[in-house]
Amino acid sequence: MNKLITASALLFLLVTLQTKAFAQNLDCKFKDVAVSGVQTIKLTDESLVINSELEIPLEKSRVKCGSFGKQTRFDGSALGYQVVLKSCSSEAKLEGVLIDSLNEVGADVLCQPAAKP
Repeated sequence: MNKLITASALLFLLVTLQTKAFAQNLDCKFKDVAVSGVQTIKLTDESLVINSELEIPLEKSRVKCGSFGKQTRFDGSALGYQVVLKSCSSEAKLEGVLIDSLNEVGADVLCQPAAKP
């Protein structure tokens, strides 16, 4: 019975930490090639903000990520952009793609907490 209680408490703690890891705003940047016209990307709790003015609402789901088990995935589309980000790592970061549907171009994106000075 003690093992069951300990396992339940540990599972609750891990889920809570996972939720808190992405509770803050994350700064995003392009990995290699940028999408033309996109200067800044920020990830908030429920949306992706492009150039501090375009807001894309995101849906949150859970996806299987190999040895990392189930992880967080955000996806959405609006205003001619589509975004898919997932956290298939042990670090507090999200990786994915931002697609400019109007110009039919896309680029890899990395979102992580801003470095503290």
